[in-house]
Amino acid sequence: MSAQHMQPYNPAHEGAADEVFASSASGAVDWPDQTVPPSMQRGSTWHGFHWGWLLLAILLIGAGMVAGGMIYLERSYADRILPNVRVHGVEVGNLHRDEAQAAIEARFSPFLAQPVVLTYSGRSWTPTLAELGVSLEIDQALDAALAVGRGNDLLTNLQQIGAVWQYGVDLPLRLSVDQAAMQQYLLARVAEVEQPAVDAQLMLNGATVEVVPGEVGQQVLIAETLQEIMAALQDLNPDTVALRTRVLEPSLRDDAAFVAQEQIATILAGPLTLLVDGRSFVWSLDELARMIRVDRVADPAGDRLEVSIDRDQVMAKLIALGDSTEVRGTYPRLNWNDGRLEIFQEGKPGRRIDEAQAFEAVMEALTRPADQREVTVSFREIPPPITADNLDQLGITTLIGVGQSDFTGSAPYRVTNIQAGMRLLHGILIPPGGEFSFNQTIGRIDSSNGFVEGYAIIQNRTQLEWGGGICQDSTTVFRAAFWAGLPITERWGHSFYISWYDRYGYGPYGNGPGMDATIFTGGPDLKFLNDTGGWILMQTLVDTRRHLAEVRLYGPETGRKVLLEGPVITNRTPPPTEPVYVAVPDRPVGQPRQSDTARGGMDIHFTRIVLNADGKEIERREFVTRFKPWPDIFEYNPADLGPDGKPLPTPTPPAEDVPPMEQPPAEAAPNPTG
Repeated sequence: MSAQHMQPYNPAHEGAADEVFASSASGAVDWPDQTVPPSMQRGSTWHGFHWGWLLLAILLIGAGMVAGGMIYLERSYADRILPNVRVHGVEVGNLHRDEAQAAIEARFSPFLAQPVVLTYSGRSWTPTLAELGVSLEIDQALDAALAVGRGNDLLTNLQQIGAVWQYGVDLPLRLSVDQAAMQQYLLARVAEVEQPAVDAQLMLNGATVEVVPGEVGQQVLIAETLQEIMAALQDLNPDTVALRTRVLEPSLRDDAAFVAQEQIATILAGPLTLLVDGRSFVWSLDELARMIRVDRVADPAGDRLEVSIDRDQVMAKLIALGDSTEVRGTYPRLNWNDGRLEIFQEGKPGRRIDEAQAFEAVMEALTRPADQREVTVSFREIPPPITADNLDQLGITTLIGVGQSDFTGSAPYRVTNIQAGMRLLHGILIPPGGEFSFNQTIGRIDSSNGFVEGYAIIQNRTQLEWGGGICQDSTTVFRAAFWAGLPITERWGHSFYISWYDRYGYGPYGNGPGMDATIFTGGPDLKFLNDTGGWILMQTLVDTRRHLAEVRLYGPETGRKVLLEGPVITNRTPPPTEPVYVAVPDRPVGQPRQSDTARGGMDIHFTRIVLNADGKEIERREFVTRFKPWPDIFEYNPADLGPDGKPLPTPTPPAEDVPPMEQPPAEAAPNPTG
């Protein structure tokens, strides 16, 4: 971009010294046409022959004089500027080029040294012409000055010389401006001057709400500042230009943040208490704070903050509360009935909080003062999920697994407990994806569920315990789930070898040790998953004539096939030779009792391989049962034991109290190490 004033030459015009001119593209100066005096123009009074000769003579003499004058001027001013020539008010006539350049540079030296000073808020910048992309085209002006009266035809040159001689000429001194360079210089100053506006901030730290005030910013107006610099450069004198700026207001102002702060303070006026069946559940201020949503809404008049409660979070907490307080309904109990499922014990409806009612109550309570934030939550009834109307939708169509065990020789207490456990297991339903838990399904092992006391391994010896013999049931269930190919998620083997579990141990592969599962209330459990995609029905049988316990699992057709590798028996260990004597204050003095019979230990490894309907292997899992070697254990009254813990000399204990090795009287608690 060039800053210039364009004006044709006029002898009557005296160029102002404070204007910047530009020569034409050729460097020539325009001259007026009327340079011949009226007295020299041909008029109607010139008549006659003699006057023609006189005129010719005069012309010839004048032409000679002009030619002589031209020759004189050419020789006298061959490398100088003609007299009466100025450049932007600087007299350069009669000067050589370098002299004229020095005169111009001297005149404008302050401008050349420091054309403009930029200022802003007590700061200043002193750019050079080069940094601003500006150059003073002295050479072009000198070229134009030297061209005055030269370089045209004779008549035109004469006209120019005459006009200059009479009126003089002031040639322009042009500025050349690279606007991109000037803009680049200003942009570099922007980084030093500009400050972005800082929005107000709403800080929510736990239950504490703070407002950080915003700050105004400054923006440099590039285009306006450029125009002022250009105007200041026109007179070629040093000048001062203030950077043009404007104030930037924050998009989010303090007042909008303070309004949101008050809204949040209302929500956090105090904790919220929900009363569920007489129990109190308190939502703390921190929990409430995490439910608050603050959304920024753009607005040309100034952004605003919208404060709300996250409805999804509130409902999620209410659903979690419903899950934890729900009184679950029970599934009905079914008989297989040759595939025609029938309910023999109806399911019971459940109770769950009314989440929709609770949601509305919570949202309303959060607008109230701190002392009015107690919400009583109502319940709704949940119908049993399974009724006679949807039995055919359970997908229970076929037998998927059978487990059997033998309890020949069991004492009456043991048979009673086996029957009690099987009654509690018969007819139960396992939902798709559900995990069966033996302990949870059986519930309390006491007289309320038909159990009696019997012998079990407690604290490393056989003692009376409620439900002795229940492990016969858990072992049978384990075998059914094993042969159904269901994932076993928890299973514990007995601590010592019990021979009667060998029968039916490996199902279609025959008898063998190690295929057992022990349980204990509040401790080891038997669990497996229903991954069939349908419901599973458990049916049980206790045949006291054949001494057979049986569990059948019915469900959808899975096409699974279960294979067995093993068993492999390792680490056989003989029984301990030293008996163990236990002080039992309840034993009569002089009447010891043998509670356990010595037996050897072993490790039993067997692997289950499950194939799907396409014959693809979907599980290969090794099961390990570790039987510890077990000593003879005798119970004595403390008075019958000496200081060394061994019995004082007494008659041999009655043999009838010692159960046969192959028919131990008790269930074994699990080996805590495996």
